Amino acid sequence: LKAPRLNAKVPMSAVTCASQPYDPGASPMLVRFPFRFLTEENEEDEEEEGDGEDGQRPKAIWRPGVDTIEEGEQLDVEPGTYDMLHRAQVEWPCLSFDIVRDDLGAQRTSYPMTAYVVAGTQAREATDNRLYMMKWSKLYKTLKDGKDSDDEDDDEESDEESDDDHEAMLEQKGAVHPGGVNRVRAMPQAGHIVASWADTGKVHMWNLQSQRKALDKPSEKAVPNLKPIYTCETHKEEGFALDFSPHDTGRFLSGSNDGAVFLWEPVQGGWSVGSDRPFCSHSSSVEDVQWRRLGTDAQHVFASCSADRSIRVWDVREKSRKKSAVHIADAHGGDVNVISWSPCVGELLLSGSDDGGFKVWDVRNTGAGAMANFLWHRKPITSIDWHPTDETVLAVASEDNSVSLWDMAVEDDRAEDAEEVPGESHFPPQLLFLHCGQQDPKELHWHPQLPSVCICTAGSGFNIFKTCNI
Repeated sequence: LKAPRLNAKVPMSAVTCASQPYDPGASPMLVRFPFRFLTEENEEDEEEEGDGEDGQRPKAIWRPGVDTIEEGEQLDVEPGTYDMLHRAQVEWPCLSFDIVRDDLGAQRTSYPMTAYVVAGTQAREATDNRLYMMKWSKLYKTLKDGKDSDDEDDDEESDEESDDDHEAMLEQKGAVHPGGVNRVRAMPQAGHIVASWADTGKVHMWNLQSQRKALDKPSEKAVPNLKPIYTCETHKEEGFALDFSPHDTGRFLSGSNDGAVFLWEPVQGGWSVGSDRPFCSHSSSVEDVQWRRLGTDAQHVFASCSADRSIRVWDVREKSRKKSAVHIADAHGGDVNVISWSPCVGELLLSGSDDGGFKVWDVRNTGAGAMANFLWHRKPITSIDWHPTDETVLAVASEDNSVSLWDMAVEDDRAEDAEEVPGESHFPPQLLFLHCGQQDPKELHWHPQLPSVCICTAGSGFNIFKTCNI
């Protein structure tokens, strides 16, 4: 894991279970609005123009999905756009992960930071797949002083010393996993208990306590040849939908591609899986499930979304499991891939679709339509998450290789006669930040104990970052 210096020029190199130096030229990160085109010609012109107001040309804002990078062009990043940015890779892509809660304190704002993450791989060979319990530590603030190359040469010795002192660390303890990992979730009340959806069609429960302890104490040894503590083999097809209850320890949901959702109840020595009484009103695959986080009777309520373009809200106390309490038949114009309940306003549900759109619903009045509807991304939405403490802020990952951060409370307060930067009209006022550089982003989460820190996994690896404006 490497703390990037935004104006450093270092080659990228893939390191198994370790770090990747950050090269802003090779892997641009976009914020609103510092992104602009630089060609070999106008880069020289900028140096000649100086800093005078009359001599500057307007910066053209990069529009992902619209603009293309031609030969001789690159994307320029303004220093100061990230408070923290680190990148990491393991041997194989981890297309699902979850944040493991720790006992280091809630709402930690001081640097360096530490985060614990569990992730599952999608390896080329089934026998190479792993569950990784990871510790990311010494996560310092990003150096973004904007010094020019001459200043860097003068301070080269002190910079190298500073980089060594601030070298972030990634430690991992793995366990062999039978097949690829479609989805992984950690129990909120006991982060060492982990569930995994395997591409073999089985749902496994794991106890990664020894792996978790070994990350903090070198004297502790991780259990070799770890086996699941429980396995469910009654789903008819594989799936992706998993969620632990944040209210009742051990209560759990799993949804599969045949449209069924199983409720798992904890019992002595394992779980009782309700495979004989599934929730089964969806006509296509269940893509995501999530327990309601806040509100009256939240411990009994969950939502599901499906490739049948619908969203359903269920009450597990109801005798009939073929009829949901709330049914949004045509929630989107494509498959509904992901959902997220608000942790601040219990009735609000966020959804993301194959059509590139995301919506905010008030489940008390879905007949009135979505409260907010944004069709901004050009490709499918792969992950969404509400901010843990800010009720109007959310994060969205898309197959267009970007992660967007939004604030639903922002209004367009620009003066009518204000000069517009070229490309600015492409960005809605509610779009706070656009993070680019990851290839094929699959899942993101806000860290519940590190305020406004976001983690995203992609085919190209992990990013953990905190932006300057949230």
